[in-house]
Amino acid sequence: MPAGVVSVIINIVYFIILRMDLYTDRAMMADGSMGEWHWSPIDRLGAADQGMLLDLQIIFGAVSIITGILALCGIKKSVIKKIWLVSTVASTAVFITIMITAGKTHPHYG
Repeated sequence: MPAGVVSVIINIVYFIILRMDLYTDRAMMADGSMGEWHWSPIDRLGAADQGMLLDLQIIFGAVSIITGILALCGIKKSVIKKIWLVSTVASTAVFITIMITAGKTHPHYG
């Protein structure tokens, strides 16, 4: 399978994972009931005021997908391949950073 196809699939999977409700928070409410909230990594980034990480992920993912498609269309320039490689690695690094940040974020409920 060509590397361009792999990078497109990987970035699509990253965006799907970022939209999934992976985190569940439970807290005792003032009336004695138990509150439960489900959060996606994107929601957690918003709670941590780290929306710029999502912006970086979107930018690097889009560049990776576009250059991957260009490589699949037959453009063999070394500049395209370098941009594709850097953007794919950067997209993966930002995805990992988002998952770590989202996992360590603990929203407060009032």
